[in-house]
Amino acid sequence: MPVRLLLVWLALVAAAPVSAGERYAVGVENIDYRPYQAGHTGVFEGFGRELLDAFATEAGIVFEYRPLPPPRLLASLLQDRIDFKYPDDPGWAPEARAGQVIHYSRPIVAYLDGTLVRPERLGQPVSMLRVLGTVVGFTPLAWRAAIESGAVSLRENADFGALFQQVLSGRIDGAYANVAVARDQSQRLFGHPDALVFDHRLPFARGDYRLSTRRHPQVIARFDRWLLDRADRVSELKRRAGLSETDPDHDALD
Repeated sequence: MPVRLLLVWLALVAAAPVSAGERYAVGVENIDYRPYQAGHTGVFEGFGRELLDAFATEAGIVFEYRPLPPPRLLASLLQDRIDFKYPDDPGWAPEARAGQVIHYSRPIVAYLDGTLVRPERLGQPVSMLRVLGTVVGFTPLAWRAAIESGAVSLRENADFGALFQQVLSGRIDGAYANVAVARDQSQRLFGHPDALVFDHRLPFARGDYRLSTRRHPQVIARFDRWLLDRADRVSELKRRAGLSETDPDHDALD
């Protein structure tokens, strides 16, 4: 090959984009949900990010994270606007999932969603709770029957700070939230984790966060194998984030 043609060919090769392998869009929540993850700054971070990045690196794929309001996440998955949703649980919004083929990973990390009250209200009967608060986009499934019957009214708040202030001021009787997140938020807002306390005698729900997809079950299968093969690494990521291997109030619920 003439030197001039060789130089042109080398220049073209150097300018060609380097393949980044498989690329997938992962829809995540655009809220502060530490210690699990956070996306309220527009950048996905925390345990969820570290876990998915660790898998993607070893699998030779690229995850592009798209923080979205929680109410839009499932719709975005079902409309194929994103490739994966994290976190997910088959029990969330069952009506919207009916008739849909969604593939879920094996459990990643346990969660406990419960009712949080002021310390002086701890142990009061369920009939004493008439007004329940939550953050916009989250449905208190454990209270669904009571809300639908009108026995309990629901008030939504923009964020945890507003929600907690309503409970502490007595404007609402309790808050329904993830227990670990509530403790983390309480520490950040008030300097201690128990401004509100979890009452396990009131309705609660527990489950596991998973990764879900409609179109890429083969990636879910690879992810499941990675979770098993790298169980020690996953446990270390949980430990660093302050997450338990089981739900955070396992002993109290037994």
